[in-house]
Amino acid sequence: MTSTSFTLRCIGRRADTHDVASWQFAPLAGDLPPVLAGQCITLHTMIDGQPQCRAYTLSSSPQDAYWQVTIKDVGLVSHHLHQSLQVGDEIRVDGPFGDFNLSALPCERPLLLSAGSGITPMWAMLRDELAKRPDADIRFIHSARSPEDVIFADDLVALAEAHTGVRSALVLEQAPAAHPWVGRLSPDMLRELAPDLLSRHVYLCGPTPYMAAVSAMLAELRLPAEQLHQESFGLPAAAPVAAGSDHFWLTLKKSGKKVKILPGQTLLAALEGAGETMMAACRAGVCGACRCTTTGEIERQSVMTLSPQDLENGVALACSCTAKGDLSLDY
Repeated sequence: MTSTSFTLRCIGRRADTHDVASWQFAPLAGDLPPVLAGQCITLHTMIDGQPQCRAYTLSSSPQDAYWQVTIKDVGLVSHHLHQSLQVGDEIRVDGPFGDFNLSALPCERPLLLSAGSGITPMWAMLRDELAKRPDADIRFIHSARSPEDVIFADDLVALAEAHTGVRSALVLEQAPAAHPWVGRLSPDMLRELAPDLLSRHVYLCGPTPYMAAVSAMLAELRLPAEQLHQESFGLPAAAPVAAGSDHFWLTLKKSGKKVKILPGQTLLAALEGAGETMMAACRAGVCGACRCTTTGEIERQSVMTLSPQDLENGVALACSCTAKGDLSLDY
């Protein structure tokens, strides 16, 4: 899989909720590259004189003439964009990338499950699928804290009203008394909202605890593993290196500095824990921003953007790679 790097201009910005906004981008000239609904892009920016980047799922449909990202105001890069990115600004972008989409993972009757900002790929996939199959049988269950936290709330209602095959439900932790689905998504809710669950493919995206809980529910309900497709950004925080604990050494080729890394700790986590700065966007082995070259024995959790020649040459993704012994590292 390959991606491109180019500059886009912001042509629109809107507030979606109290802490979520969407930006629309268009090319400076020519057309946007082809994209699949559910794919991501990496946005590059400068914060306090330092280059920073972050991967975001496109919430626009491939049928749109622009690309749209929908971002919650949390984290260094996201907060900076909320504070600074305005209509007319230009920004460097890498992408698109990612295999979480209905084109790569097609099925006739999808069930989309999301929580929080995990709605962004679902919204893109839903609109794209309905553009191709207006009568498609799609169930969409989204979880949020309150009605005020539901992204695309009015748009989702309008889309469901325009397409009789779409049946959507909101599961809210805090909701008016009349709301039927209050609390957190449960097996009983899934049975009622998707009684034909076992005949569907499930597409799941949201915060890590939500995805873990829902994956366990689906297993309890006996959904075959091959019918579950997931998208998640962010890896668990690495444990701190304690004095006297077993560890390996990362030797940085350019500086000669040695960095401790625990068994099971990612290269990226070890570097950042030692105060090193490394370009990283998705932190889930998807975008390829944290490419590095290693000498030594490693274990890769993702090779998504790497070619056979890359693998032969020791190229790794630092966010999803662990050490099995001492390593030398170049980036």
